[in-house]
Amino acid sequence: MISTLLIANRGEIAARIARTCDRLGIAYVTVSVDEDRALTYHAGAAATVRLPAGGHLDAAALIRAAVETGCDAVHPGYGFLSEHAGFARAVRAAGLVFVGPASGTIETMADKAAARRVMAEAGVPVLPGTPTATDDLDALVDAAGDIGYPLIVKPAGGGGGKGMSVLHSGDGLRAALASATRTATAAFADGRLHLERYAESARHIEVQVFGDESGSVVHLFDRDCSLQRRHQKVIEEAPAPRIPAATRESMFDAAVRGARALRYTGAGTFEFLLVGSEFFFIEMNTRLQVEHTVTEAITGLDLVEWQLRVAAGEPLPATQAQIGYSGAAVQVRMYAEDPFRSFLPCPGPLQVTRWPQVRIDRAFAERLDVTGGFDPMIAKLVASGGDRTQALAAARQACADLRWHGISTNLGFVGQVLADPLVAAAEHDTGYLDRLDPVAEFGDPDRLGALAVAVALSAPDRSTPWSTGAPPGDRTWLDPADHDLGTIDLTVDGHPFTVRVSGYDGDAVLVRTDTGPRVTGLRTEGDTVALDGVTCTLTRRGEDWVSQVAGVTRIVRHAEYRSLTTASAGPEIRSPMPGTLVRLHVESGAEVERGQLLGVVEAMKMEHELTATHPGIVTVAAHEGAVVTTDQALFLIEDRSTAP
Repeated sequence: MISTLLIANRGEIAARIARTCDRLGIAYVTVSVDEDRALTYHAGAAATVRLPAGGHLDAAALIRAAVETGCDAVHPGYGFLSEHAGFARAVRAAGLVFVGPASGTIETMADKAAARRVMAEAGVPVLPGTPTATDDLDALVDAAGDIGYPLIVKPAGGGGGKGMSVLHSGDGLRAALASATRTATAAFADGRLHLERYAESARHIEVQVFGDESGSVVHLFDRDCSLQRRHQKVIEEAPAPRIPAATRESMFDAAVRGARALRYTGAGTFEFLLVGSEFFFIEMNTRLQVEHTVTEAITGLDLVEWQLRVAAGEPLPATQAQIGYSGAAVQVRMYAEDPFRSFLPCPGPLQVTRWPQVRIDRAFAERLDVTGGFDPMIAKLVASGGDRTQALAAARQACADLRWHGISTNLGFVGQVLADPLVAAAEHDTGYLDRLDPVAEFGDPDRLGALAVAVALSAPDRSTPWSTGAPPGDRTWLDPADHDLGTIDLTVDGHPFTVRVSGYDGDAVLVRTDTGPRVTGLRTEGDTVALDGVTCTLTRRGEDWVSQVAGVTRIVRHAEYRSLTTASAGPEIRSPMPGTLVRLHVESGAEVERGQLLGVVEAMKMEHELTATHPGIVTVAAHEGAVVTTDQALFLIEDRSTAP
């Protein structure tokens, strides 16, 4: 068995690998950049090696760390260099064990076009696509015409949805290819792309495989990863529901056949698109998957232990006949993002006050500063049950039970998705989340936050002629002569809201905005407000209220609406998130039209385009490459008649 292991990764996967090492008595060494210093897994490490910024992608620095601390093996985790053949080759050249397959296998399967050729030769069904990967945009444009639409753009050297996009026509093809190349280069140090025909209304099903040096290969059943947004998985489950038995067995056979064709060793995942009863290979991940947890939950196996044993030259711990499963499991990825604002990344401080009673894969105890330099995933919640219905219910409850202060997350949104009858019936496909409008489906947290604060401010007071409540307080802003009892002028993250107080029903307050129906609000425990069954938690912060509803955070302030009306109509185009202004598409003094692209802000490996809200003369207020903050004015657009 391995003696000392370098964990060449960070975050929850580093903590996950460390947990198995602790159980097996394997010493481990961790690596750290400035953002990682407070993460929990360092405490049990034999040593922690400081890396420079970006050091998780520095193969030489990682190998040097392993050699200098006396490690005999390196586990790459997932992401970063986990599927980089050059890194695997260099690790082995340094006399170390690489916990993963042969570098040649990684190289073949990391090249999406080469992987398709090998799988087709092994009799695994594939979709039409480019024969080779390239970063030549002209060649890719020509190939797109031959493949036909819709098609999907995929970085050749990585996964996780980064750089992927679906195009239904040639409009914007070159721009999409250029963006994908930039993203792939930044994320995987490889800007080559592969094009493939896109199968619509498909499900994303994957099969977990393991192989050893003797040539033995087994599968560990399947997972359904169809609940994804922009090709980034959000909710995964095992086993995959609603698949005909014959189709399921054919997928298992295809995955095992493909792995044997590669003489595969270690953990690997075959990903398929399922359309009806037909399935097509899309890629193989030559590493441990983020969602390996649900396979562990239904099989009772430790997949990291299997990786370490196979890497040490041991045979597979079990034969196919010895591997079984029971029950069902659902994994929820907790992301630092705001589903109600186009899923924008939300870096910043997070304070967890209560964890749910399910498996949680995380790298912090209670406090975490989420930075913009890494993937926005904070933690993974893994819920199990005797069947799928129980597992879904447990996952929904876990989302509801987790309590935190600080940044917005996707947990409220995910909990609502898990309650959707379409998901409960397993009738969703890979496009379900992209078609979903969170505000239209589940309500607007901005409006709910404004209503909740209005309820808190106007809690029943005996001093007012229209109220029978008890708590005293200042109600001078209420105007009984108004059409309603009164109005409260607020801002939510700087955007104006007027809430009308329509009346009282015992201790409940009847409130509404101009954009929605009347709501009954009841202030319950402390600063918790129930709005027609929707719970909103309020916290005072100086003169502001911090509202948390549906998992997202809003800053609510009582203000003069008239002055805000003018400000809200101002000519500034502001950054919707903290990040970097990676590209400028205009110069100061240029004439722009409504909808014209002005610049691109990048954070957490995601790009957000800023466009002109109206025509005029633009002034650029930040330089390309500038680090910007949320709501920072980046462009000023003045009417042509008033511009100097």
